[in-house]
Amino acid sequence: METTQMIRAMAALLALLAFFHTAIAEEDATALYRRGETVMLEATLDTHRADGAALIARAAAMGHAPAQYHLGFLYSEGSGVKQDSGKALTWFRRAAEQGHREGQFAVGMALAGGASKMNAAEWFRRAAAQGLVDAQFQLALLYETGDGVEPNEPEARRLYQAAADKNDTAAMFNLALMLDQGRGGPADPEGAIDFIIRAAQASLPAAQHALCEILLDGRGVTSDLENAAGWCLAAAQQGHAPAQMLLATFYALGRGVKTDEPRAAAWLSIAAAQGFAPAVKAYKDLFPRLTPNIRKQAKALAGIIRAESLKIREK
Repeated sequence: METTQMIRAMAALLALLAFFHTAIAEEDATALYRRGETVMLEATLDTHRADGAALIARAAAMGHAPAQYHLGFLYSEGSGVKQDSGKALTWFRRAAEQGHREGQFAVGMALAGGASKMNAAEWFRRAAAQGLVDAQFQLALLYETGDGVEPNEPEARRLYQAAADKNDTAAMFNLALMLDQGRGGPADPEGAIDFIIRAAQASLPAAQHALCEILLDGRGVTSDLENAAGWCLAAAQQGHAPAQMLLATFYALGRGVKTDEPRAAAWLSIAAAQGFAPAVKAYKDLFPRLTPNIRKQAKALAGIIRAESLKIREK
């Protein structure tokens, strides 16, 4: 009887020791990772970054999921370690398999760039189920386009809605297009305009350009040329080529702005320089017809506009 009790006591002691060993190891891994994070944040030299990466790698080897994800990121960026996309994916996957949602998303993105779109969708699905907005958007995009998965517009619309509800501007814009066209559910033109306005106010260039066209045409709203030109300018300054070409038209025709031929030519040249086909064609057709003085002014203005736009984008 005493022998049985002793065996049970020893088993309980061993289990307790195993528990404390696991708890201490987890605590040590967490402490190592936090030290590594701090070193990386404060690093000013490559040697400092290497020290931080080494601490993170030790924590990752101990099974610490956030450290595994972070190490994958370091390998993908070549920060503190030699850049290695294969090792990056390995560590992302280790974190993902432990349920780390950012790791799951990273694996999905790595696979989406190749021929494994179906596998990418599965990892996006896992991260999206945990509420990761980027994963919700990417999975919605696959369902909407049917890229590597069976097309499912209702599910794409649901996922865009979920991401839009968390203020993801790209999701707002894509959802607006589906609402406007009645894809994945009933058409909702008013809801579409609301989401375009929200995305435009959040500085998404495509939405700013779309809002410009809505105000220009008076589609679902009162036509407002001056306001349309303002939104077109906002998108153009962010490098949106279609908006740049449209803004050139505004200045050429004096719609919502004062007629300004040199400025019209400048914006057209900027759009053409980006390789936007309609702008390239218009530039080739129209520029030779301008006077030498207008061409000279347009060239000078284009330089000023580029510099101003760069400052705006850097803010």
